[in-house]
Amino acid sequence: MIVKDLVETRELLTDETNENVFVVYERFENVDCQCDGRNLEEIECDPEEMVQILLGNPESADSLKSVKTYQVGVVFSSVDAIIKDIYTNYRDYLKKDDVLVPLG
Repeated sequence: MIVKDLVETRELLTDETNENVFVVYERFENVDCQCDGRNLEEIECDPEEMVQILLGNPESADSLKSVKTYQVGVVFSSVDAIIKDIYTNYRDYLKKDDVLVPLG
């Protein structure tokens, strides 16, 4: 059985996301626990890093829906690469830049 221990979490892009949108980084330390009935053996596994885009329900502050989950090292090699993908593919969840249009 794999036991996941959440050792770090933080919100990313806090000033850049729309209301009720959260981009969360999580880092887990993983241990494979094996029991033969008497003895428990713990084998350390590779740590796991994830970035999730979560969407809050404006009607219920207790509810979050996962829009996208990224695992660092699977498709994207770093958190920075994941953030670039969020800017590219999930732009609707980010605040719009005010663009000045010239008059006349």
